[in-house]
Formats: sequence, C-alpha cells, structure tokens
Amino acid sequence: MTCLELKSVSYRYGGARDLVLDGISASFEMGKVYAITGESGSGKSTLLSLMSGLDICGSGDILYMGKSLRDIDRDAYRAKSAGVVFQSFNLLLNSTALYNVTLSMGISGIPLDSNGKKMAAQALLEKVGVNSATASRKVLKLSGGEQQRVGIARALSHNPDVVIADEPTGNLDAETESAILKIFADVAHGDGKCVILVTHSESVTAMADEVFSLCDGKLAYGEAKREDEFGL
Repeated sequence: MTCLELKSVSYRYGGARDLVLDGISASFEMGKVYAITGESGSGKSTLLSLMSGLDICGSGDILYMGKSLRDIDRDAYRAKSAGVVFQSFNLLLNSTALYNVTLSMGISGIPLDSNGKKMAAQALLEKVGVNSATASRKVLKLSGGEQQRVGIARALSHNPDVVIADEPTGNLDAETESAILKIFADVAHGDGKCVILVTHSESVTAMADEVFSLCDGKLAYGEAKREDEFGL
C-alpha cells in the first residue's frame, strides 16, 4: 500500500537560480525500509523536510494517503501521521527520556491520562532498548546511542504511518549502528510502518528494501540486497 508519493517534486532555495531538487517522482509503501543516499549538499535533508511537511515543494506535489500535503494541516500530519528522527536528536536535554516521549504523546493528543502515557512511553522505550532506569535519567546524561533510541521512541509515540530519519546512525559506532538498524527493520517489517532513512552509511543501504540515490537534483532508483546479520 502506497502511503507517500512524490510527483515531479522540484525545489530551489530562496534567491537561487538552480534547482536543488528537479522533478523527483517516487512512491513509498507501508512495511518497507527505504534508504536515500547522496553526497553532502545533494538535497537529501531538503527532501526529508518536504516529506515530513516542514516545507512545501516549489512545484509538483507530495501526497500522503492520496492527499496533497499542500491541502492538509501539516502540523497535524507531523503530530499524528509522520514521525521524524532528527540527526541532532532534538531532545530536551534537561528532561528525562521518559518525559521526552510522554510530552510528544501529549502534543499529539494521545487519549490517555498522565499515568497511561507514562506506561505507554515506558513500554515504547523498552521496545527500542531503553530500560526503566535509563528512561528516568536526564537526556544529557545518556550516550549518543541511548539518545538515538529515545529519539526513535519519541518519533513512534503517536503511532505514525511514516517514520523519516535523517542520518540516524551518522554518529554511532558499528555495534550501536547495527542495533539501531534492527529497530528500524522491526518497525517496518514487524509493525508495518513505512521507514525512510536519509543516509551516507553503507550499512543502512545494505539493510534497506529499496535504495534511492540523489544526485544533481535527480532521484535514481536501485534495488538493495539486505544482509543476513539483520535477520531479514
């Protein structure tokens, strides 16, 4: 089932003559992991911001479940339908991991009382490998890998159809990277979400179901071969 579709998407930065994205078309389905690769400055993060509803394309269209992001409430789209994992995590450093997730649930309007949100957030953190002791610590006291797990839990806190991550393993060691990628694989193949990873990492492209390469404003498609180490 296609949940996100790009139709001849083009974009240029304000005042620039050249297009950073030039007539891009692609479809993304539920239950799959997608990797989008490209050199620094190729427009990967710009494409991510468009797909997550943080900006609108100059021409063309992006459809979520057949509806244009131009025509829907994009704040509601991010709060309920799309979960974003930021490269710099964007967590509240002086708050606990648990609070970061329950706060997201509150913003999204999850119909649970305070205790219910805490229980649901703890279960979600456990799912991504954060135990109760770690969940109770302030984020600034956590390692990079632990913060990334909290960021993933926060992105999943409103049960979105689409999970979009910007360089999710860029600052992690190989062992932690493998564990984080296993989480994304489980989210797609186990929970049926559409997972889109913007990346430079060969490990990410190796575990993805489909790979796109962004170069000179164009998006090229190629089939990925997944590695056995992820159990896929």
